[in-house]
Amino acid sequence: MPAKRNRIVSVATQVSVCVVLLSAGGGIFLALSMTRPAARVSQEPAAPRRVAVMDVVAVEVRRQWVGFGTAVATDSAEVSAEVSAVVVDLPQAIVAGREVKKGDVLVVLDPADFARQADIIAQQLAEIRAQLEQLKLEQVSWSQRLELAREETELSRRELRRVEDALQRQAAKPREVDRARLALNILARAETRTREELQKITPRRAQLDARRLGLEAQRQLAEKNLQRCTVRSPLDGVIQAVDVEVGERVTQGERVARVVSLHRIEVPVQLPASARSSVSEGDNVVLTSRGSVANTWHGSIRRIGPEDDRATRTLTVYVDLVQDPRDRNRLAPGRFVEATVISAASALRTVVPRRSLLEGRILLIQENVVRSRPVRVAFHVTGEFPQLGVTSEQWAVLTEDLPTGSRIVVNAARSLTEGLEVEPVALSDTGLPAATAGLPAGERR
Repeated sequence: MPAKRNRIVSVATQVSVCVVLLSAGGGIFLALSMTRPAARVSQEPAAPRRVAVMDVVAVEVRRQWVGFGTAVATDSAEVSAEVSAVVVDLPQAIVAGREVKKGDVLVVLDPADFARQADIIAQQLAEIRAQLEQLKLEQVSWSQRLELAREETELSRRELRRVEDALQRQAAKPREVDRARLALNILARAETRTREELQKITPRRAQLDARRLGLEAQRQLAEKNLQRCTVRSPLDGVIQAVDVEVGERVTQGERVARVVSLHRIEVPVQLPASARSSVSEGDNVVLTSRGSVANTWHGSIRRIGPEDDRATRTLTVYVDLVQDPRDRNRLAPGRFVEATVISAASALRTVVPRRSLLEGRILLIQENVVRSRPVRVAFHVTGEFPQLGVTSEQWAVLTEDLPTGSRIVVNAARSLTEGLEVEPVALSDTGLPAATAGLPAGERR
């Protein structure tokens, strides 16, 4: 019983202490609340929000089209062997990545077989020339024989006439006439054979000349093959690959090296088919390579494909780029790039920053009050318009022009409701507000 009584007394004591503490805290809070100072309410009206605005001015705009393509070298060569032979020399400097000049030796092939062929043809030509000289001598000899035969025949013919006259006068016998006619026939046959031998010289000379011309052609081919044993670079460029080694036998037409010129690059760019009416040869093109470091090159349209691709509904324009091959930022063949084609034709249009558009609407400031207006975008352009006084690279060209002098909110992402009264802050020519105090950081550009 005494233990139970002590437990009850302990609990009652703890409850009493808690009640006293809570009562003291409530009394202190009540006293502080009753004695606090009253806040004074300002009677001055709230200042309107400051908003960066841009004055609408019609500017010259050129239509831009964006496409993609892969760069290729305009000048490149698959250097092939023109003869079949064994590689006997490969210059030490001829390795992939090295620069070469037009005419530099790439590969040397064994010329022994072609040299022997050239020697054989030279000996055959010498034999032909000797035969032609012999024909000259024979022609002179047969010409002299023919002249003598003609004289002998003429003398024999005179003799026959004399014998025939004598026979009519009965001063000769018939057998003498027969002997004279027989002698004339023998000399006539000899003259005919001599004339035939002389006439044979012309076709024999023609035959030898034809053979000589054929051997001359073979000799030139053999000498050309001797020159072809030294494979040279056909252009200035950089070696992409070397495909042969010393001791390897190559066949005619087999590739031995590839040389690429980096001076002129061509990029076939795919554009929407609707761009055909607004692009033309000579239009400027900006080529951009996206990556960790963005590089930009400037070229122009060199050719335009005549047909549209029915599957992709695109047309192909060929962009020509001339560059310094030693430039470290040169455009390498095989690189995939984005191309922005800038049309040469221009027109006065209303241009606004893309950030001033929100869900197809822009915010206008009319008598310091925000007004929302729906607009339609004809196309987008990339570039700078210093006359607008806004620092931006992405712009929207509106289908319907806004009145000149209209003021639009530069950043439509701000929480501005229609009908809100604001203080417009015009932008300076540098793209920064004339007074930036009090503007959010996002509005200072």
